[in-house]
Amino acid sequence: MVSADALILSRAAIVGPFTGASLHVNEPGFDKPANLALWADGPRLEACFTQLVEGLLFRTRNGPKEAALEFANLQSNNIQRKPLVTLRAPTKAQFKKQLDLVAAYADLRADRAAETVAQLGPPIEFWSSMVGLTAHRHKKTLQLIDLVFSLCVHVEMRFKHIFASIRPVAFSPQIQPMIPTPGHGSWPSGHATEAFAVAVLLEALLNAAPGAGTPPNGTESREQLQRLAARIATNRVVAGVHYPVDSACGRLLGTALAEFLVARATGSRVHERGFDGRLFENADGTPKDFSLHDPMDHTSGNAYTRSAGTVGVGNAPLLNWLWEEALKEWT
Repeated sequence: MVSADALILSRAAIVGPFTGASLHVNEPGFDKPANLALWADGPRLEACFTQLVEGLLFRTRNGPKEAALEFANLQSNNIQRKPLVTLRAPTKAQFKKQLDLVAAYADLRADRAAETVAQLGPPIEFWSSMVGLTAHRHKKTLQLIDLVFSLCVHVEMRFKHIFASIRPVAFSPQIQPMIPTPGHGSWPSGHATEAFAVAVLLEALLNAAPGAGTPPNGTESREQLQRLAARIATNRVVAGVHYPVDSACGRLLGTALAEFLVARATGSRVHERGFDGRLFENADGTPKDFSLHDPMDHTSGNAYTRSAGTVGVGNAPLLNWLWEEALKEWT
């Protein structure tokens, strides 16, 4: 890196008498999404994130323990709160039952250790390996992934605080997690939320890309994307820091948050989604394991629910700019 002293010496040797402003400069437009092309990665993402989360709010109700993520389009002349996600927590007794599954998953630790440690941070390399993400070709796509990660953390940490669910290690000295237990609540799983959000985001992006084919590339990749998200989530159970029900709720929440981001970026609509942890158990009352085979489109009476109707969440011009730029990377 060139030192400040070197730059000072160079200028002094060549600058000559100052002649004032002599270059022709086009002034950027006022509040134009295209101005995002002028900024460094950090400021660009901060601007997009601010627009993404404006209007998100949380509502809680005690008995049953329930919390909802809602959205109000603050740019609308008629501001209305619309539910996006409603969560109901499992009972303490259900978490204790789930502990049997956590203990059984510990048998996989030797096989999964390398993956689990590699996935402590955002596991970008795993997604890159699947769909061919590269830093030199897919810069804006990677920024979209950063954005959905930030959205997930923003929402999941609030839900974790609201429900304050106890980690497996607190219930038994025999769990002995293979990695440090995070310093926040267990339910829902943040890794599961983030992993399924990335899976849904990439599927939508690949489906919308020009020349995606029939069926489009996102649909062709969906099974592998979902399997990877599920494996990332389950690795946290194997490690001893989560229950399977945490993964199930994270699957629902991550899916909903990715759908929200895509809708804000494209002006489309979303289904309200819900997860009721009290219903996440087998018919005989035994603890239910997490599975991708569980459908998420029931309208009622199931742990996973999705409303039949849809709600609009408006259009976010900054997000739309980044989305359109990312699409160009997949032509």
